[in-house]
Amino acid sequence: MNIIIHAGLSEPPSSVACFRDVTLYSSCFIKADVLVECRKSMIDIYYKWLKEHGAYDFVGQIVRPKEEAGFRIGYKGANLVVDRINASNLNFIVSTIRRLSANQ
Repeated sequence: MNIIIHAGLSEPPSSVACFRDVTLYSSCFIKADVLVECRKSMIDIYYKWLKEHGAYDFVGQIVRPKEEAGFRIGYKGANLVVDRINASNLNFIVSTIRRLSANQ
């Protein structure tokens, strides 16, 4: 199963630590492939951002929009719509991913 997270959710006002927690949980406990999604022209920029902030450890790869199928977390048009990933919604996001994996 793919968990696809919009790349913009890795930068402020999101918490990089909470973004990393979502990717860690998805990868280690759910055994999902974690993909980050952004425009082709932004792939190198987000790769550098994620690596510099210690948030790339549990990301499988960075893909272009709609390149891969899976459960999407993003600003709009996603399975789980959020405007940021931070401490106030981290438990909600993780529990949603947990329920998703239980249904599979």
